[in-house]
Amino acid sequence: MTRPPGFPGLRRVLLTILLAGPVSVSAQDGLIWNRLDPENTVYMQLLDGIVVIELNPAFAPKTVKQFKGLLEDQFYRGMSFYRVIDGFVAQGGDESDIGDAHDVPSLKAEFEIEWPVKPKDKEAAKGWLPMAWTLVQKDDMFAPYTGFIDGFAAARDAKKGGKAWLTHCPGVVAMARNTDPDTGSTDFYIVIGQAPRYLDRNLTIFGRVVWGMDVVQRIQRGPARENGIITDDMKRTWIKRMRLASSLPEDERLNIYVADTNSKGFEKMLKERRNRSNKFFHYKPPRVLDICQVPVPARLEKK
Repeated sequence: MTRPPGFPGLRRVLLTILLAGPVSVSAQDGLIWNRLDPENTVYMQLLDGIVVIELNPAFAPKTVKQFKGLLEDQFYRGMSFYRVIDGFVAQGGDESDIGDAHDVPSLKAEFEIEWPVKPKDKEAAKGWLPMAWTLVQKDDMFAPYTGFIDGFAAARDAKKGGKAWLTHCPGVVAMARNTDPDTGSTDFYIVIGQAPRYLDRNLTIFGRVVWGMDVVQRIQRGPARENGIITDDMKRTWIKRMRLASSLPEDERLNIYVADTNSKGFEKMLKERRNRSNKFFHYKPPRVLDICQVPVPARLEKK
């Protein structure tokens, strides 16, 4: 593309906003913002900055419980991202996925849940509220329905009854494993490229990056011919520390808010992204919307 005369930098910024901006000004006005739950918020400190991860115990309760225990034991401190494939995933941990076994128990796969979720008994039903579903697309390439469940990109296989699962969109955090579905235990990965949706319901997704994807994208890549495995320790990105936000004093926690995907403002944002009515588009794209092309806005407020 030939660069136009005038203000190339400004033009490039405007084009970026039109193509990839997370939310328009009009939709943003109607958004509701929720503060992250410190009991399910992880701070991962890398050399280049902090990555904030939101955990999802509703879809992966056993995985989240074990992961929290590892954080409490400072398990990941001083470990690295040892397998990083550009455009795919960054995988970190103690290298048990490619090396020797350890004494951390393996986890039973948590690929999907029953939908809709129902309380197990009358006692559990007291004060119980159903999970809210915000539809994005019907007849998605990989699922009959896609949408958001409390901020997480998800899919379903039936309109009434069936299964629901989280989808492999950029920023998703999932548990690595071997061929056996019940072999995940410590090593995890973050999706850093195009959405590998073919992995849906094949690995346990238990979280998502809500802040610091720019830091994640600076994780050192591995050689493609070696399947992304970085054998030289000096070329790896190392984890300085990973902690639950609830383990820190209130004044040391980040004041991060994420958009409520159940709000009218978010539904308006979906409509705008689906219709693409901006004058920039001389050829109007089809009125379909890929679940992984809908970033959930987040913001950091100063205290």
